[in-house]
Amino acid sequence: MYYVKRYHNGIVVKDEKNEYSLNSGIKKYLNKLCMDNLSTFDGRKKAIISLLKQKDNIPIYIDNNIFVYPTKALREFDMMYINYFEVLSYKEVGYKSTLVIFKNLEYLVINVNVKRIEKQHKRIKKITEYLGLSN
Repeated sequence: MYYVKRYHNGIVVKDEKNEYSLNSGIKKYLNKLCMDNLSTFDGRKKAIISLLKQKDNIPIYIDNNIFVYPTKALREFDMMYINYFEVLSYKEVGYKSTLVIFKNLEYLVINVNVKRIEKQHKRIKKITEYLGLSN
């Protein structure tokens, strides 16, 4: 999975082959992915809050292929979760715009300051080191 974002009647999930719509909420969808790995969204969030000592914009570890981070607060309609493991790079393309390039060279421009994305990547790097997932 590359990302999951809100859509008019649910969510859109993008993976390497398809982009598909689901009649679900973002948190409900991510909770199902966590449940498939014998945990919950809230359980993962609580563990990461404890590790990072931070409470806002918490990334969610799902498994060794999916580690998502929010681009904005969950209550904001245009927020999305991006899978850290699929991001090749990112760069600023405007004051509050960031270009995210995925490993398959597809890209996405999001309305978020690049500093927020940098902060999320630093947080996740700390967690992957803690989990022994970093090179």
